Amino acid sequence: MTRPLLLSALFLAGIAVAGGSDAWAQSNSGARALAPGVKVEVAPAPGSGSAPAAGKVDETALRYYARIGDGERMEAEIARLRALDPGWEPPKDLFAPQPTAAGVDETPFWTLMSAGKVAEARAAIAEQRRKSPSWQPSDKLLQELELAESAGRIRSASDTKRWQEVVDAAAAQPEAVACNRLDNAWRLAEAYAELKQTDRAFDTYKTIVTTCPKAKERRDTIFKASRHLSPERLRELSALGATANPATGEDYSAVRSAEAELETGRLLERLGNAKPGALSAADLSRVQGIVRDKQDADGAIALGWYFQKQKNFTEAQGWFTQANEWTPSDKAAEGLVLAYNGLGDKAQARAAAAPWKGKSSRIDQALKAVDPPRGPSGPGGGRTAPQGPSELDRALARHDFAACISIIRSTIARSGPTASLLQQRGWCLLELKRPSEAEAAFAEAQTLAAREPAPAPAKGGASAAGTAAGKAGNRSPAASGLPQTATPAQENAYGQAIARLATGDVTGLTRDLPRANLTATQRAEIRASLMATEAGRALEDKRYNDVLRLLDARKELEPEPRNLGIVRGWALYNLMRFDEAYVQFKSIDDRLSTEESREGLSTAWKTIYHDW
Repeated sequence: MTRPLLLSALFLAGIAVAGGSDAWAQSNSGARALAPGVKVEVAPAPGSGSAPAAGKVDETALRYYARIGDGERMEAEIARLRALDPGWEPPKDLFAPQPTAAGVDETPFWTLMSAGKVAEARAAIAEQRRKSPSWQPSDKLLQELELAESAGRIRSASDTKRWQEVVDAAAAQPEAVACNRLDNAWRLAEAYAELKQTDRAFDTYKTIVTTCPKAKERRDTIFKASRHLSPERLRELSALGATANPATGEDYSAVRSAEAELETGRLLERLGNAKPGALSAADLSRVQGIVRDKQDADGAIALGWYFQKQKNFTEAQGWFTQANEWTPSDKAAEGLVLAYNGLGDKAQARAAAAPWKGKSSRIDQALKAVDPPRGPSGPGGGRTAPQGPSELDRALARHDFAACISIIRSTIARSGPTASLLQQRGWCLLELKRPSEAEAAFAEAQTLAAREPAPAPAKGGASAAGTAAGKAGNRSPAASGLPQTATPAQENAYGQAIARLATGDVTGLTRDLPRANLTATQRAEIRASLMATEAGRALEDKRYNDVLRLLDARKELEPEPRNLGIVRGWALYNLMRFDEAYVQFKSIDDRLSTEESREGLSTAWKTIYHDW
């Protein structure tokens, strides 16, 4: 039996292969028409191992896929056989019980290959030949075994970054990078990119999006290509994928939107790192339009902070309001509180905070910028209302933590250190990812606070402890985890705990936590952070049941953030709970599609539907 001629276009840039332009589609056309989960009752396949009659296609693999109910591979095989022989039609008895012919039953070998146990399949065939010297495996079985081994070599070389070996393995067995083995084709394109052969990488991606018929395959290819191609070439690739060789019944709108989603991600990333005015008016307008169209609350919050840094409080307030309407959250409310405060509308700031007051530490901290605690004037302490926000307050409202450090340094040089200034310095150092210095700052603040006289009670019956707690100043809402009722000693202990977490002192912190001087809220937050860290370590150690146990326990303390949702998805996947993993990744990707969520979603999907 001759093999189908394969697509030479894939190797235009360096692999010479004879063939026609339809071979990629031969292996994958119509490969997902049967709904996953549909069970077909069939009798055992013949699997005799005898070669097909001359002039006929080999239906061995087709009958095996039909027997096990693998609809995707069955239809892919039908498409491939039709490409070999346009006059061939699937047998009418495909799902009917078949008589077992004399000879060796090849079903166990196919089962091993289907499970990805290629080496075991090869060993089992060798053992069978030892037992039955006259027996010869069917051509189809040997062909599929060779393909599986070639695909394995490509994956192994790719995983260990032996890029030239990836190219060589693909050249030796082009069918291993066909549409029905799309992951290998992506690996080939990546190898070209890593070898600095960008044109060849582009040609490989181009071949995929113009010959593989499925819209999802084309869309996923564009996301894969985004790691290696310039935005201009990516736009060209998206246009080709949305229009070239359309297949009946496929909706390519998702292909058209893929490039826009990637552009949104790039713009939002630039937005988060941009200095005021760094984005062009065209880029800013484009990202605003996309965020509105998708009703993306996270994108709206990013826009809010962009304008907040510019002191354009009106625009910031509008975006934070929009985010809060789309998906109410304390993050959106935090920005809203600070934007209203920047506009001088303290009543609206308090109203925005009301639903979260006492429930969210970031909101309780943001309110300190609205109603600063009274006390000695100067940065880090309270001030009378007519004075307005200090320079330090304004730096914190802009999330300018480098300026925070500079202002505190100048103030200490001018007036000497105070416990509240040192504590604020600790929070700003944490935001700048300098945890060791932050821990020292909190410890120094703790020592100094013990020597400072207790403040006088605040008006309205506030306790001395409560007023002292207010003297902590307006530290970063993002870094904060403290309710207003925490004492200065508890705030400093909490800061030290956060710093120890950031340095990786999980064991020591776990040991010391029961004796730490913390409020109940602080203790719960530290416990939640410790559980998150331990869950990450459990994932690395492949203790997947422990991952789920830790994450479930953590959810009783705090809602699960996006990054831990990804961790949960991979734990489910590695426990072979593929359907649950798919649902987990999809729920995350539907909210905001990123490289991490797309990778999890794609991997789970391919595993469930055997689309490797």
